Amino acid sequence: MRLAATLIALAAVCSIYFTTTEGQEAVEPQAVDFTLPDVDGKPVRLSSYRNRWVVVNFWATWCAPCLREIPELSWVHEKYNTKVVVIGVNYETISRIKLKRFMQKHNIDYPVVQISDQPLSPFEPLIGLPSTFFVDPQGNYVARHTGVVTASKIKKLLE
Repeated sequence: MRLAATLIALAAVCSIYFTTTEGQEAVEPQAVDFTLPDVDGKPVRLSSYRNRWVVVNFWATWCAPCLREIPELSWVHEKYNTKVVVIGVNYETISRIKLKRFMQKHNIDYPVVQISDQPLSPFEPLIGLPSTFFVDPQGNYVARHTGVVTASKIKKLLE
């Protein structure tokens, strides 16, 4: 009986924290930067993408809505690569080898970094997964989207 009650409570908490609501909102612009390791352990610095929009997408391999948006993010990264870069932030504890295999299997061609044990301010705490943040060409965090993001939503925001 206790186990069933615990599982029900856990499911309720997960639905709150890992919602897939389609919420997009502008935020007070603020300068932002981070450096995180990619799947090869090499540092990726957000500020190295100045003069381009950066779409920072928090996701996990176990998150079904996250998987649905991967083709959309890949399309944006490929289509607008001179104006926009997508950076995937893998929000789970997974080995680099497994993550690299997952990326190959799902044709993820944009940079993917792994989250550290330190909160990634101002993006965290997250409202849910997937969560996408938009950084303008000057390096200012200007908007966020909680839930599945599509190429058309990204295009509309960037216009």
